[in-house]
Amino acid sequence: MATSNGLGNSIENMLSLSSGGDALTQQFISSPPLNNSTDEFLDYSEHERSEMSVSNNLWYKEAIFYEVYVRAFCDIEGTGNGGISGITNKLDYLHTLGVDCIWLLPIYPSPLKDDGYDISDYCDIHPDYGTLNDFKILVKAVHERNMKIIADFIPNHCSDKHRWFQSARLSRDSPYRDYFVWSDTPQKYKDARIIFLDVEQSNWTWDEAAGQYYWHRFYKEQPDLNFDNPKVQEEMLNIIDFWLNLGIDGFRVDAVPYLFEREGTSCENLPETHEFLKKMRKFIDDRYPGRIILAEACQMPNEVRKYFGDGDEFHMGFHFPVMPRIYMSIMRSKSECLRSIMENTPEIPNTCQWVTFLRNHDELTLEMVTKDERKEMWDFYAPVPRMRINLGIRRRLAPLMGGDQRKIELAYSLLFTLPGSPIIYYGDEICMGDNIWLEDRHGVRTPMQWSDQPPNGGFSTSNKVYAPVIDDPEYGYQKVNVTESEKDPSSLYQVIRQMIQRRRKHLSFGHGSFQWVNSDNQHIASYMRICGIDRMFIVQNLSDQVQKVTLHTHGTPILPLSSTHQSSSGIRGINVGNCGGGGGGLLHRRTASSSGDGIASGIGSRIGGTNNGIPDNVSNITSSFGNTLTIDGAGGNLSDSKVTPIPTRKVHTHYQQSNININKQHHQPLATKEEYEALKDTKQPLVSFLNVETASYDEQSHYLIDILTDYQVMVDQKGYVTMELEPYQFYWFSMGEITTLMGDGSKSRDLRRKSIQINDPINLHHKNLHYADPIDE
Repeated sequence: MATSNGLGNSIENMLSLSSGGDALTQQFISSPPLNNSTDEFLDYSEHERSEMSVSNNLWYKEAIFYEVYVRAFCDIEGTGNGGISGITNKLDYLHTLGVDCIWLLPIYPSPLKDDGYDISDYCDIHPDYGTLNDFKILVKAVHERNMKIIADFIPNHCSDKHRWFQSARLSRDSPYRDYFVWSDTPQKYKDARIIFLDVEQSNWTWDEAAGQYYWHRFYKEQPDLNFDNPKVQEEMLNIIDFWLNLGIDGFRVDAVPYLFEREGTSCENLPETHEFLKKMRKFIDDRYPGRIILAEACQMPNEVRKYFGDGDEFHMGFHFPVMPRIYMSIMRSKSECLRSIMENTPEIPNTCQWVTFLRNHDELTLEMVTKDERKEMWDFYAPVPRMRINLGIRRRLAPLMGGDQRKIELAYSLLFTLPGSPIIYYGDEICMGDNIWLEDRHGVRTPMQWSDQPPNGGFSTSNKVYAPVIDDPEYGYQKVNVTESEKDPSSLYQVIRQMIQRRRKHLSFGHGSFQWVNSDNQHIASYMRICGIDRMFIVQNLSDQVQKVTLHTHGTPILPLSSTHQSSSGIRGINVGNCGGGGGGLLHRRTASSSGDGIASGIGSRIGGTNNGIPDNVSNITSSFGNTLTIDGAGGNLSDSKVTPIPTRKVHTHYQQSNININKQHHQPLATKEEYEALKDTKQPLVSFLNVETASYDEQSHYLIDILTDYQVMVDQKGYVTMELEPYQFYWFSMGEITTLMGDGSKSRDLRRKSIQINDPINLHHKNLHYADPIDE
């Protein structure tokens, strides 16, 4: 089996090779670019997981999820509908892409009023999709590839064709009458909002046979179940047990905020809901440890936070507000809206994880933006009224981005590097389009385009399929399909595949803390992901213009708090001590309401007056945890109540000192290694989260490396780095790896945009390395 290039390896592996010097350089030179060879696929599609994830059943924190609409994916039986066996047939495609976990949209028998979310039998497979035996074969095949599989579970409501409802409506004495919520008047629960505004006028519908109104939060064909009835709760646990016993790895639980109703409330996020969810979680943990549940709660982060409980409710929860703000930040070419929502995202338990996405099977919801922002988004992304539905946009990713692959890649860069486990919606990896002329949200649920072969682009041999395959000049199957994407080394498919490969090598993306890096360029989104020794520095140009930016790579105090300490103030921080390789600190940023005189709001906050590398304003800081943070000026010793001082960069030989210095302080370069050794003990201690000496006497450790392209950039003696980014360009810099890419460096593996001209790598040290001048404050 071929070995992967060293960019994604741990620092220990890199150092083990460095003794040969030239040998390490030769390794990079001889590393082949990504291609379609079987060896290359096998190299990084093994879906290896870190020891931390395996030993603690935290696989979901590192996973790449892939959402599959079963009907649309692959029809190998010629029925015109995709099925379970079709997914089994295409598992190698998903495995090669780098998918860790498949999420199946509803597979249950259903009248399909709401594409399967109206269930008529919870313990069977829809006949269009196959049989329970087909499903067992799929689960086995998924696990053979070291992948996982979860399915939709819809406890809030069922179909009006379900035998429970049919029995309930016929008699008030039916044993199933109390499985549903009935009323003699539609005036109850008036404070509950109507979700499907375009099609429903009320949450109550009159049933002639029942002689009463029944309650429903979605379509009237989907009556809500009555969770005040213990029998309903028992039914749900039995359904969970049925599917987990078949080997499924968990559930995405639909519409969780709406399980209970209480007068005088919005009938959302009620305490009774959390009581049941704790019961459900305990049921799963006791019987099936390692299986997960993912909350679909279309709420703001502070509300979704409640669904994690104390780590005893959901393992995962969708971060809905991030999604529209990714689009908004690209639309505006500014990161402010994205930064704002992240700063208002509360801390969650260490065993929990956010889930992020760019698109899914529903509309791009604009529920959680302001009215003005919604209008702005509609005007920009959905100028034709047909593109809008409810409070959202029914378009796919590629058309939303105008087919500009650079913007699509940028969106994926944000998705893959922001906190959370990302979900890819089927077809988005090959730039599939949509059909706005289909009803409801069916326009983003069209057949997967596998090839350019008529009549259905490899999806089905049937002359009649459930929905027409996209067949237009821009996104038609003749042009946009898997076969072409696999052959083209610069296709979006190949870019995403490369991103997943490199992302998998870094624990910080799945387990690490998150910290904004301040910039005076509003078009740049920059932040750090940190997990012990693994430190990633992400820089992204959100605009369509070339942008130059100077950023500071070190400068944020670290609060050495215990792993069990939880913040109630909404501070975003993840304990680094649990990230493998130690660290022991909580990466901290100030809340949106705190003043600028407190802890720096980003790693890139520029330092004012300093005292041996420590900002004047951190000598006595009161944090929102209620502790006073101080530094022992005499010895720089740290305790649990004291902040770690900012490191001073150690000066190296062969570095040129600019005439411009921060705060007019002049520091002469050290001439010899002996001088360095003599003075290093007088420096302030390094920041604890670095875990190793980032700046040693080895000048090579001053380079940041983009793990996607091998592009290098130099950090100056003050920790500043200056770079220029092309429109929509982005870098994932590793700060925990050492490079010797000087002179004859490796060939570029930049597959990110067709328009880039790759320079001769021999000129790397002159042309592609930027030496930043310190900034005069």
